[in-house]
Amino acid sequence: MKKNNNRLDRIYKLSVIIPVAILALIYGKSILLPLVFSFFISLALYPLVNFLKKYVKNLALSIGITLLSVLLVFGGGIYLISSQFQSLISELPSLQDQFLGVINNIADYIEQNFHYTSKEQITYLRNGAQNLLKSSGSIFSGAVNTTSSIFTFLTLVPIYVFFILLYQDNFKLFFKRVTPADATENYLKVVTQVREVVQGYIGGMGVVILIIATLNCIGLFALGIEYALFFGIFSAVLTVIPYIGIAIGASLPTLFALVTKDSLAYPIGVMILYAVVQFLEGNFITPKIVGDKVNINPLAAIVALIIGGSIWGIIGMILAIPVTGILQILLYRSERTKSFALLLRAENDIPDQKDENI
Repeated sequence: MKKNNNRLDRIYKLSVIIPVAILALIYGKSILLPLVFSFFISLALYPLVNFLKKYVKNLALSIGITLLSVLLVFGGGIYLISSQFQSLISELPSLQDQFLGVINNIADYIEQNFHYTSKEQITYLRNGAQNLLKSSGSIFSGAVNTTSSIFTFLTLVPIYVFFILLYQDNFKLFFKRVTPADATENYLKVVTQVREVVQGYIGGMGVVILIIATLNCIGLFALGIEYALFFGIFSAVLTVIPYIGIAIGASLPTLFALVTKDSLAYPIGVMILYAVVQFLEGNFITPKIVGDKVNINPLAAIVALIIGGSIWGIIGMILAIPVTGILQILLYRSERTKSFALLLRAENDIPDQKDENI
């Protein structure tokens, strides 16, 4: 009876804690999101900072050199594709005319095959345009708010990363003090596993993005698609959003090929290229490079992506997989929550005799 009461008590507490935690994540997004993102970046840069510290002999200077190097690499990548992006923007007027030609062809096809006249199609589009104009004010204000949020985010993250790395010993001391003396060894194992998950995931995804960008660019160049460098790198970066990122990235070059090329063979070729790259990425590249660092099964990953996107948007989707990986490590350390960890894991330990008989 007492055991049942304890179980009901835990269920009651969880039913209160989980909704409160979700509400805190939603309403505290502007504060928590840059902090959590900075935490992951700090863990990824931790080995490099410690390596430099051996030679520089100054922690703050080591952190500064590391952050400056990372910013230079990202700045170089942005500069590399910015020229093509500017050329693409300058061609938008001519692309608009070509796009209208494609729309006219589609309208003629619809009229011939579905008997939906051009006049009716234009009326439908006009009504849609009017509705869009009515909501343009909210769209514009939303875009301004989003731009402002991104600028604030990009400003805060380097600052947070610097101070998290600078006061890393304070964090270590804090967690040791709040951890019971008999659980110190367990704490050290958890910290090591969490660090391995984050570093393995971020480092592995960096290599994956580089390989995917190379494959995309080579394929698009071979197909004769203009701005192949921009489209290839942009779509590769989107692979940080598992399962759906590369599909989103494929839509732009496919649409561009549809507008700029006279034959449907080009957009079809682009779709085939990205389908092949997605197959290689999902079945060979990511499993081999990232491996079992995160140890999350596909079902748990998809649910995590949906939850992360609903709570924190695109950044939430990017963080969903490593956060779920850390969660399953924490859940697996306790016998009370180990069953929940097994639901998240892709690979489990060898089951004991009781489990084999289930």
